[in-house]
Amino acid sequence: MRINELLENSGAFFLATCDGDQPKLRPLGAHQIVDGKVWLGVGEFKNVYRQLRDNPKCEVVALQKEGGKWLRWTGRADFAEGKEREKLEEVFLNAMPHLRSIYDGSPGKRMMCFTISNARAELIPIMPPGEIILDELSGGDEKWDKVFPESDKVEHSKATFKNRFGITLAADVYKPRGIEGKLAALAVSGPFGAVKEQSSGLYAQTLAERGFLTIAFDPSFTGESGGEPRYVASPDINTEDFQAAVDYLVSRNDVDPEKIGILGICGWGGIAINAAAVDTRVKATVASTMYDMTRVIGNGYFDKEDSAEERNKKRAALNDQRSADFKAGRVELADGVIDPLPEDAPQFVKDYHAYYKTPRGYHKRSLNSNGGWNKTSALSFLNARFLHYAGEIDRAVLIVHGELAHSRYFGEDAFKLLKGDNKELVIVPGASHCDLYDNFEKIPFDKIEEFYRKNLK
Repeated sequence: MRINELLENSGAFFLATCDGDQPKLRPLGAHQIVDGKVWLGVGEFKNVYRQLRDNPKCEVVALQKEGGKWLRWTGRADFAEGKEREKLEEVFLNAMPHLRSIYDGSPGKRMMCFTISNARAELIPIMPPGEIILDELSGGDEKWDKVFPESDKVEHSKATFKNRFGITLAADVYKPRGIEGKLAALAVSGPFGAVKEQSSGLYAQTLAERGFLTIAFDPSFTGESGGEPRYVASPDINTEDFQAAVDYLVSRNDVDPEKIGILGICGWGGIAINAAAVDTRVKATVASTMYDMTRVIGNGYFDKEDSAEERNKKRAALNDQRSADFKAGRVELADGVIDPLPEDAPQFVKDYHAYYKTPRGYHKRSLNSNGGWNKTSALSFLNARFLHYAGEIDRAVLIVHGELAHSRYFGEDAFKLLKGDNKELVIVPGASHCDLYDNFEKIPFDKIEEFYRKNLK
């Protein structure tokens, strides 16, 4: 409430963003307080929206009309999505009806609303010291927002880097405390539709505790990473995301560029193997509880839809959706994990629900926890196949799967394609697909560590 009052008192205030390495500053006036948060509005068609998507770090400055003080409000732009975005847009336009001629709902003409999270707000006199009125930061680092506890055995920091398509990826960096010199390093991502604050972060932090420098990153178009439209997946771009993560790791002074590994969870297990087939800098690859997303989208579960007729039905439905999205000027989301659960839901769907829709694994930026993928994301997967060159990978690969996982056949069939005595398949007794997301009693971290130490030397 106080921040909102200070913005109101300033008349116009200023928003600072970054466009690559160039700072950008502009006056802003649209703000509303809704559901206990201060929301700001920018046009979907404006450069400021693109800049915030590519790099969400930003700062608001407001000089007070009276009292000789100014507000500095610093943090990360957190955009509303789906129905929440539509609700907020209506609030803004009801408060400022003259804007309806600009934000008329036609393609690209939407108001995009964001709040500033992980924030610090200071009210500063022209001559300091100032008064801190909000502080969500701890020890100079951003507030811990993961679904797993923070470890005191590692140092945590943030990083961003661009992929070959110019999309800025956001990552959490985990570095073991007290270890000097150049370290073996691992890039981790997944599950498919998750964010780095979920399973990939847990894997990355745990392996950092065991002596590796690790990063968990959000793929393009998801989480805190950039890319438009939001919530799109791509066989090519997502494979490139792993390679961009390798680019980042080999550039660090504390990483041995000859000791780089990658780890993919769920759908990112198949993507990791695909990346290893093309990126010879990757010396060791782990695929945990993997899916081959091109196979499951093209063939259906257990290959029950593996026919031209079935695929043509999917193609027609997805292309009809493309037409509808274009006409509406916005993309339709496919919904995340089903909620509430129907009584006849398969066990693996119940397992997904138990992770993504409960405090165990829910995260506000996770697609699976919320509105899901852009419906037309599946199109490019219908026209591609992972693992085509898996048999040519001459470096080490470890596939880990649960004995009871519905997805086990993906891992076993992928293993059959691999060649050489540096390939391993581990089936975890009694484990389901989602057990390997976060169940420390089931995830074979000792085996994974042993595999990386053997092959990153």
